[in-house]
Amino acid sequence: MIKKIEIIFRGYFIIQKSLILTCINCEKKFEFTSIEYKCPECEGLLWFDINLEKFKQQFAQIKINNTFWDYNFALPPINKDFIISLGEGGTPCRSSKRLSEKFQLNKLFFKDETRNPTNSFKDRVAALLVSHARSWNFEKMVCSSNGNQGASIAAYSSLEGIKCLNIIPGEIDVGKKAQMIAYNSEIKIVGDTVDDAIDFILKNKDFENYYQSTPELNPLTLEAQKTIAYEIINQIDTPNSVIIPMGSGELLVSLWKGFIELKEINLIENIPKLIGVQSQSSSPIVNAFFKEFDHKIEKIDNEKSIALGILVKKPLYKELAIKCIKESEGTVIAVPEKLILGSIEKLIRNEGIFAEPSSALTLAAVNLLDQKQMFDPKDNVVCLITGSGLKAPYVLEAISSQTKTTGKGSIIITKLKILSQISLSSITGITGTEIKATLGTISLAAIYQHLKDLETKGLISRKKEGKNVLYFITNSGKKVLDALDVLITLL
Repeated sequence: MIKKIEIIFRGYFIIQKSLILTCINCEKKFEFTSIEYKCPECEGLLWFDINLEKFKQQFAQIKINNTFWDYNFALPPINKDFIISLGEGGTPCRSSKRLSEKFQLNKLFFKDETRNPTNSFKDRVAALLVSHARSWNFEKMVCSSNGNQGASIAAYSSLEGIKCLNIIPGEIDVGKKAQMIAYNSEIKIVGDTVDDAIDFILKNKDFENYYQSTPELNPLTLEAQKTIAYEIINQIDTPNSVIIPMGSGELLVSLWKGFIELKEINLIENIPKLIGVQSQSSSPIVNAFFKEFDHKIEKIDNEKSIALGILVKKPLYKELAIKCIKESEGTVIAVPEKLILGSIEKLIRNEGIFAEPSSALTLAAVNLLDQKQMFDPKDNVVCLITGSGLKAPYVLEAISSQTKTTGKGSIIITKLKILSQISLSSITGITGTEIKATLGTISLAAIYQHLKDLETKGLISRKKEGKNVLYFITNSGKKVLDALDVLITLL
């Protein structure tokens, strides 16, 4: 018998009887009439039970250069009048030549989610959640995240004139905070990690009239992110392994859901091995996975991780992620911090991909697993690159440390930070004051001098709107950021 979670119906959204949430633990079913993530009876996690059998033909018709909404038939239905898009999805799954040869793999692929509008995979989620919020007639959204989801929600809600509140931890990449500011999101800092920020949202009744867009607390997140699995199969057929960075574990569970749905309707024969990766400095899922096999866990104390995008102390999806990994016959690995920056640089120099630290973990994992002879030379392996290194400007500083002249190197780094903030706000533009609010330590006068230099070199342009001057990145500026080798030419 289907049970119902009672709420007051909002706006124009009509509940469809086929739209059902299923408890992962007790398998009881509930009509989707409110944003719920836990079973009210056993507190197991909820996800959508969607029958895709009748959509086989539509999957076959999807082209390789698809967009996110091309898969709308496989998502919880939303009236087309409420659907919004900035061109998310359809990101490339690029075959590596140089690194494939290094690791002696048949093929190594990079699923490059940095190509989304705000430079991360979370644009898929924002497109679905903000569209859904509109359909339920919400005027306010609240989100707690490590940054990428908050930045994406801010951008998409700004597009629709919906008020956005981001509850963020103190430990967050500055570029992601900058995006939230640029997209006019209200920001509240709570605690040191995202665990503190999520607890704050759950305990605070002031958010009852906000649409809940925290990734762990809204099951639509899994639906949006599973389209990454659909695209991988559409672009390269079924790989042997997919390597996925893990924070709360919901991204890995999302891909598992996507692959299992395709297998259930016989569009793929086998599910790829899912390999979850974390930093040794913060690896609760990896530790829990190996603890079950009585392996000795090497705990790293007093080391701060630079992979802030996956810094989660108590991952909500830990048990489910481990279950998915085991059922796919995959594994997990914790990467030493010292390998992260080197992996970022390898991606830049060999593949032209500028990845944030959380994403570069996947390449570091390939390196370590290859050393352990975990791959067959015939294997096709996909590394998921979830977000851009432009969101973590201190990475620019670390990579640029090879500059020998201290003063000159410092000026280059400052220009790179400013250029990256302008690029991250390419949809709406950004003011000098907003750049100052993000970078903090640089004076406003110095920022405007750098802006003048960047504009003279044709890397940015300006536009007057009322009393404000907005700055936008040009094609030349994008080329500079796409090819880190030529960043020295800023001076």
